[in-house]
Amino acid sequence: MAELVVLGIDHNHQSSDPELKSSISGLVESNAVRTIAEENRFHVHTVGYEVAESSGLCWVQIDMSTEERLKAGIYDKLSNRMQIRGYESNGEPIQAIRYAPVEDGIREEFWLDRIEEVAKEERVLVICGCLHCAPFSEKAVRRGHKVLSKLFHPQVLSALKPELY
Repeated sequence: MAELVVLGIDHNHQSSDPELKSSISGLVESNAVRTIAEENRFHVHTVGYEVAESSGLCWVQIDMSTEERLKAGIYDKLSNRMQIRGYESNGEPIQAIRYAPVEDGIREEFWLDRIEEVAKEERVLVICGCLHCAPFSEKAVRRGHKVLSKLFHPQVLSALKPELY
């Protein structure tokens, strides 16, 4: 089974954060990563992809497509999870931080299926939204993978407590 380094991130920084890119590069080097598996439904070009491409590593998009979510019966609930809880002083909306255990769980199992297809016994850096870090890691261990570490970028994300949806 694969050895996983799981990195929980803020998706808003997935496509253009130089610090995230530096963190990913460091994790790839220090952990001898061979594959980067990324939850990345909307961005075609991410810093994880850039690191994989420049390092000659395999990169795989692991999230479900819209069609796969519809087929799995989880599309509607996941599409309606983001709600505004208020506004910052600068007018920016404050989004609810919501995790749907059943529907997100189906996605996380799908991610593991994808990883198993492309990296059966390799060391893999898994880049996912910060709310998935712990439950995804638990599922990976139950399926026989070894989770070498669970990290967050930035580290402050480790303190987020999601609202169950």
